[in-house]
Parts: sequence; C-alpha cells; structure tokens
Amino acid sequence: MMKKLLLLLFIGIQIQVFAQTANPATLTVCSASITGTAIFDLIMADTDVLGAQPANQFVVTYHFTQADAANGVNAISSPYTGLNGDVLFSRVEEISTTNSAISTLNLIINHAPIANPTPDLIYCDIGGGFAIFDLILNSSVVLGTQNPTMFDVSFFLSQADADAGVNEIANPSAFTNTHQPQTIYVTVTNATSGCVSMTTFNLIVIDCTIDLDNDLVGTAVEDLDGNGNLNDDDTDGDGLRNFEDNDDDDDGVLTADEDYNNNGDPTDDDTDNSGTPDYLESNVTLAVRTLDNVELDVYPNPANGKIYVSSNNYYSINKIEVYNIIGQKVQSFSFSKVQNIYTLDISNLIKGTYFLQIQGESQTTPQKIIIY
Repeated sequence: MMKKLLLLLFIGIQIQVFAQTANPATLTVCSASITGTAIFDLIMADTDVLGAQPANQFVVTYHFTQADAANGVNAISSPYTGLNGDVLFSRVEEISTTNSAISTLNLIINHAPIANPTPDLIYCDIGGGFAIFDLILNSSVVLGTQNPTMFDVSFFLSQADADAGVNEIANPSAFTNTHQPQTIYVTVTNATSGCVSMTTFNLIVIDCTIDLDNDLVGTAVEDLDGNGNLNDDDTDGDGLRNFEDNDDDDDGVLTADEDYNNNGDPTDDDTDNSGTPDYLESNVTLAVRTLDNVELDVYPNPANGKIYVSSNNYYSINKIEVYNIIGQKVQSFSFSKVQNIYTLDISNLIKGTYFLQIQGESQTTPQKIIIY
C-alpha cells in the first residue's frame, strides 16, 4: 500500500514538473525597408508562446540555437533586427521550479505600403472659412505607382483614429472642413497583408474674391483643371501656383500685360489662335525664331528704345514691319544689305504689345514684342 502511494506521489510530482509548455509561434511585422531586414519586438510573441500559462509565473527568452535555448544562455535582446524567414528558439522557464520547455519562433516580414508625401488641398472659401473638399484627389498621389486594386486609402481626422483604423471619414469626396487649416491623416493599407502606412496633408481655404497675384485673372479662374483644388495648377512648373504667380507661363511677360485687347481680362487673348490664352503659353513671346532654317534671336523683350534681331550667321532680312494689337502697321524697317545684327529704333512707340513681321528671302515669321 505504501509503495502505491509513493508511486502516485512521484507521478504527480513529474506531471507538475513538466506542466509548462512552449508553443510554436510566428511574429509578423511590416516593413518598407529595401534591405530586407526589419526590427522585431520579440516580447510581442510572448503571449503566443505561453498560450494559457500565466505570464507572471514564467520567463520567456529567445535564442539563436536550440542548444542555447536548452541551456538558457545567450538570450537575444529585444528589439531584434532580423530577416524574413528567420527561425529562433523560444524557452519557457517556470520561475518557481526553473523547469523549462523549448519551441520555435518564426519571423515573417510583410512589405509595408508606401504613403507618398501628399500636397495640401487649397480651395475657395464658400463662406466663413469653409469649403467642400474632394479628398479623393490625393488618393492617386499618396499611392504613387502602387496598384490601386491592391491597396485601400482611408482618411481620418486624427492620428489616434488613423492608428486604430476607426472613425474613417465617411464621405471623403465631399468633406467640409471644421476649421482651417485642418490636418487630414491618410492611411494606405495593403489589402492582403494588412500592413499600413500613414501620411498627412492640410486643407486650406482662401478668399477667391481677391486677385491674390494681381494678374487680372480671378483667383477661382486659376483652377485650370476645374477640380476645385488650386494647389495643382502650375502652368510653367516654377513652383508658384497660378493663383500666386503673376507670370503664369514664365515667358518674361506679366500675365496682366498679356491682356492684348485691353479689356481687363487676359483669359480671352489668343493672338496665335492656338486655343490657349496667351498668358498660358510661353511660345507666343519666345525671342528665338527660325526663318529659312536660320535661327533668329529677337532681344530684349520686353524692350524700350531699341530692339535687335540677330542670326547665327549672316542672313538677309529684307524688311521688318511693326504692327499694333489691332493690326495696324505702325512702323517699317527696310534693309539693303546683309547684316549680322539688325537694329530697330522703336523709341517712338508707346507702351503696349506689338508684332514684328520679319521678312526673309523667301519666308516671313511673326514675333510678339512688349514695349514698356
């Protein structure tokens, strides 16, 4: 009888000694690193490794080799920089008995999406500092070259909401700001892995009743693509949005001075009948022209007093006529011999826009000039 009791007691002790377990686990992180490595917070795997065992009764450590795990030596510090597919060994040691169990921890790196820097949206005030913004305009910008079918773009009013993925703006295509400027938090989520990246942009409201750049073009009219956003209209690519640029095509002639019919509106002036207003196309006032396959340079432009026409080699120009904006010939210059530089005295012309008709041996070409 005594032997049976001792045997049962021994079995009970053995069951208690080996009750701890170490569950196989996987730790997954998101990373946009091009090195193929990522930083793993190994402590995040403790719960999966322990399972239902109380954390306050056990110590979890991670090791490079099974032998180190078995001997409880050379524990890896957390955070740990690892590669996708790395396998570590986990050790679960019971504090009260120092008994242990060993298993594996697989490290997985999922590719994080890229949330590209996103420009602000600038809209016209509809009253009280408010506007109705189409946040979706920035979806393609934040995605860049990433396939939109593989990613979800969401908009939030706070970083806390964006981090938690809650309270997403319900109607981002028609969002009315609550104050201004207002920061919008935008997330890009990989639809497969669930990895998320975030960036921000601002909503800005401006008073479009004011011609902010004094170029005679209404601020609202400077929204050339008609999408409501004034921040993506920069005709000449000089970094100044059209609504703040008084030379929209960067041709050296102020937009206000390209009001050639003098009606106070440069938007209806298209002297070359191209379908594009002169203030938006620099070729109308380019100083370099080609005549009979010879490059001519007309300078300075704008000018005052004299204008020079030069060629890259001696070229015969027979006549240069000057016309005003309504088509009247106001001056004519004739040349009897070939010159390298032809000089035009235009000191008698009043301030305004004129056109030169440069007549070569077999061809005539126009050139717009500004007299100031």
